[in-house]
Amino acid sequence: MAKNLGDFQDSGFPRRRPPWGIKDIIVVLVLVFLAGFAFTSIGARFLDRVPLLVPGLNSREAVLFFAVGFVQALCFIGLVLFCVSGKYHTPPAAIGLIRFSRRDILCTGVPGGLGILVVVRFLMSLIAFLTHETPPPQPLTELLVNIRSWQSLLISFLLVGVLAPLGEEIYFRGFVYPALRSRLGVLPAVLISSSFFGALHFDPFRFLPLAVGGAALAVMCERTGSLFPSIAAHSTWNITMLLLLLEGRSF
Repeated sequence: MAKNLGDFQDSGFPRRRPPWGIKDIIVVLVLVFLAGFAFTSIGARFLDRVPLLVPGLNSREAVLFFAVGFVQALCFIGLVLFCVSGKYHTPPAAIGLIRFSRRDILCTGVPGGLGILVVVRFLMSLIAFLTHETPPPQPLTELLVNIRSWQSLLISFLLVGVLAPLGEEIYFRGFVYPALRSRLGVLPAVLISSSFFGALHFDPFRFLPLAVGGAALAVMCERTGSLFPSIAAHSTWNITMLLLLLEGRSF
């Protein structure tokens, strides 16, 4: 049985030892990937039988990419909340979803996200310079090239700027980081959770920049005692990156 709800109502995140552990972390991740795999299999068959419903998403691969992204983000959110509140009977405050101030968002989250983007882009350029290789385009970048309508653009911003940051922060910083921190200490938890974050993007070229970004988000949670600034930072990072990719496009 978990601790009393009152034990998690203060700003103890991420310092309090959570009732979930490594097994729960793995189970949630496996279920998310299984959901994505199942949806890909079912969705591919379904899309062969129906017309494309969103103007501007002019390929079934694009529709499937965004649909799977939505499913996996929602699964991260739903499964973590189910484990935290349903299995262990702890409130959302246990994963850092506690009250926050606008100052936390405007003075920490937003500028933090912009700073992370600058560092990530610098590291990408440095790696490209040192290896004499051009980083391969991300799947999202290739899909954005073919976006032809405001509806598909809205879907891109909703997934990349809202759902993906929310799902990833709830899982990596709200769920994984406190469990590792309580067992290993702050520095190992930051290093391991951020490496985990970078590795699960399955992009060797971008592993280090993404891991550094993940470490900055974990430190933000550690300093503020809330998950919301890191969500705002992650969202700012993604939205700014998306705007840079779309620069010069007309719709």
